[in-house]
Amino acid sequence: MDGIDGRMSEWRGEQHRVASQVVVYESVAPKNYHGDATRRFHSYAPHLRDFIKSFNKKKNSILVGGLDVSFPTDESEESIAVYAILEFTFDNNDNNDDVKISTIATDVENRVVYRSHKFFYPSVPYIPSYLAFRENDPLCELISSQIEKQPSLKPDVIMVDGNGQWHERRAGIACFVGVKTGIPTIGVGKTFYSLDGYLSKEHVLSLIRSSVESWYREHVNHESPVEKRRHRRCASGDIGMPRWVLIVDSHPISCTQDEDERLLATQDKSSPTCSKIKHATIQDMLKELHTIARGLAIPMQDDKGETLAYALVGHGGNQSNRDESGTKTPIYVSVGSHISSEDAVSLCALLSYVRIPEPVREADLYGRQVLREKGKK
Repeated sequence: MDGIDGRMSEWRGEQHRVASQVVVYESVAPKNYHGDATRRFHSYAPHLRDFIKSFNKKKNSILVGGLDVSFPTDESEESIAVYAILEFTFDNNDNNDDVKISTIATDVENRVVYRSHKFFYPSVPYIPSYLAFRENDPLCELISSQIEKQPSLKPDVIMVDGNGQWHERRAGIACFVGVKTGIPTIGVGKTFYSLDGYLSKEHVLSLIRSSVESWYREHVNHESPVEKRRHRRCASGDIGMPRWVLIVDSHPISCTQDEDERLLATQDKSSPTCSKIKHATIQDMLKELHTIARGLAIPMQDDKGETLAYALVGHGGNQSNRDESGTKTPIYVSVGSHISSEDAVSLCALLSYVRIPEPVREADLYGRQVLREKGKK
């Protein structure tokens, strides 16, 4: 084969090779249902001590990298790859359930410990599902340069603007970065990517809303008085925010069902619909969710029934008052390599003050700043 068809055949082979080298850790954390009688939702918090390599030398901090690439509308202009590293601190408590992550300062700039960028001209054209071949080399060069110049700042985890295993050949850009660097890597998809070409963004959003409604119905009907008092204290600021994310155990977003089956599966008919549920808006539900968790994660499965990603909603919230509500617009989190899917989505929820996790958001903001300054010259 010649031309672009031949190159695509080579790329597919490379994607299969990368996918075969991805390391996905199994979660060993017990499932805590917090009084959920239906056992459809369990909480999960990352066991930082299990995967942060620098824990012994930095007992109260974690370095998280963020990667982003911006392409100009005019292909004759240079693209830019951006790399930022943020440091977060957490309480060093022997009881892992009490570990709380917080930033080392309220000023965003003070949290950034490293930033770099690289201008480049893409060597291959834009072709859907092959974006890694445009982005991987400049991103990995930035990481290699940072580790060589400032090895003490090697990140414990890297978040990439793009998908990981949520890819038709299980080899998104986050997988390429994770396999190449050996660093735990997470793919953060800002927009929905359809694996099969049939599962639409609109229908996924409907399924996510149905999952939120199902949780809210269970929460209103079955929450104990003790839990309600605790949640009111949390909402009023008397106690801190929990650090866990709620994970849906049933009715995943699946490529194996048609649209009617998917939507019907998420609709819970077993619990009565009280007036509070009937009149609640999605924002009302997410505000209530935010008093007990950092977000709701809905599993996303491929046509083989394997969970390759989570749709995360209800995380983040207003940056100036991030304990009040979460965002209704989801992000799509998948493993790049060397991390469990539960740790990946939980870390994204923990490190999101707005919709996008701070490391990726900082990389994006820095890239925009560099481009603005370049445009003024």
